[in-house]
Amino acid sequence: MNHGKLSTTNIIKVYNRLFIEQCYLCHAPSRKPLCSYCEAGFNRNAFACPLCKRPSQGTLSSICGQCQVSPPLYHNCLAPLRFEGLTQHLIHAIKFQQQAHYIRPLIQVLSETLIEHYDSVDNWPSQIIFVPSHPTRIKERGFCQTQLMVAELYKILLLQLKEKTPKHTNKSPIKKALHTQAQHTLSKKKRSENQQGVYQVTGEIEDHVALFDDVMTSGNTLETCVKLLKKAGAKQIDVWVIARTPEKNQ
Repeated sequence: MNHGKLSTTNIIKVYNRLFIEQCYLCHAPSRKPLCSYCEAGFNRNAFACPLCKRPSQGTLSSICGQCQVSPPLYHNCLAPLRFEGLTQHLIHAIKFQQQAHYIRPLIQVLSETLIEHYDSVDNWPSQIIFVPSHPTRIKERGFCQTQLMVAELYKILLLQLKEKTPKHTNKSPIKKALHTQAQHTLSKKKRSENQQGVYQVTGEIEDHVALFDDVMTSGNTLETCVKLLKKAGAKQIDVWVIARTPEKNQ
């Protein structure tokens, strides 16, 4: 019997049980990154507009009034969570309290949604593009949260998809040229005005791309970027966000 190998195997098992096989949030024993209790704490965006994933008030997923009047320019929108409760707390902690380690559980939820969706259609985008922050905002926070989120997402997808993984670069081909007031602090009308001339496309764009942002509120930022990507040659654009903001009356 190889006692040295047996000892090493047991040490690995104990290490995995203590530090790996536990919930990322509450540290309870779990073979998944999130235990069932913490996973249930996320408010899923189960009932939403099928086009823009705007959360609905009831238990139906019908096309919202805004999409009936003006359908979005993107092809698909995937937004697994509602921006409220635990999701809102974690994203605020990432953006405003330097708690970047909370990126992992949120991206885990998003990756599971993406894999479930694209496994059924077998048409993954060939490029992931994130909506960047302005250099001034990055300097204030010390990082660009969407850049870190996409890097984590790419690692998870690479393990699952191998050669089918959409390509990703640390520098987004979209550049935020103007430093603007944060969208969540503005009225709906001001949010639209806030996007004029803000973004530029400076890099190479594939035919089928995924455009990532952490949260979609009014959708103006993403719509602006979608228009620019289409002008740059993209033929199909899928929007990926972690969470969608419910209307205020919800």
